[in-house]
Amino acid sequence: MNATRKLSMPVLAACVILAAGCYTVRLEPIPPVSTGEPMDLTAKIDTPPATAASKRTIRSGMAGVANSWTVDIGDAVVKYAAAYLSEAFPPGDDVTVRVDLIDYKVEGFAATTDLRFVVTDADRVLFDRNYRCVGDGYGGRVVLGGAFAMKSAMRRTTDDSLRSCFEQFLVDARAEEPRWRRAVARTGQGAPLAEADAGAGGPEAGTTPEVAGETTR
Repeated sequence: MNATRKLSMPVLAACVILAAGCYTVRLEPIPPVSTGEPMDLTAKIDTPPATAASKRTIRSGMAGVANSWTVDIGDAVVKYAAAYLSEAFPPGDDVTVRVDLIDYKVEGFAATTDLRFVVTDADRVLFDRNYRCVGDGYGGRVVLGGAFAMKSAMRRTTDDSLRSCFEQFLVDARAEEPRWRRAVARTGQGAPLAEADAGAGGPEAGTTPEVAGETTR
């Protein structure tokens, strides 16, 4: 009996190790996303290396506590920035739109992504705002499918949260664009000042534009 116990423990440990899975969750590139007519301002899109390289490891008792899922969130941010921002802003040097990953986590099978968007011209910061976006939870899929369904659930909730952040930013960007154009024109870039001011509200020519304060959505 004792011999059997001594033999069974290493075998059991081996079974646990073999049963554990380490999965990589990588979102596929998405096609370009149109959210309206391209803006008049041209832009360079910047996703810093620290953001692009970011990964997060998720564990779930419901899907098997020995399993882990590493979400390649930085790569996803790069892909979604290309899909959304490259459609909204024609390529050029009027402004730079930088996207930083602040945080990413999964709780209750719902992903929360915090992104920071910073818009700058040659001289100043024109816009700096954080967005917190929560994807739908797909716990039902995991309950039914276990570890095999977890990977799909992570993809879907991460997709939800990223789309929400980029869409919210672009709503704000379209509202802010007239002010950005005036600021860019004052530095001798982009559209002429008279054209940028035509029909646009906000500060009059010669005043210093107000930088958008940082908020959290």
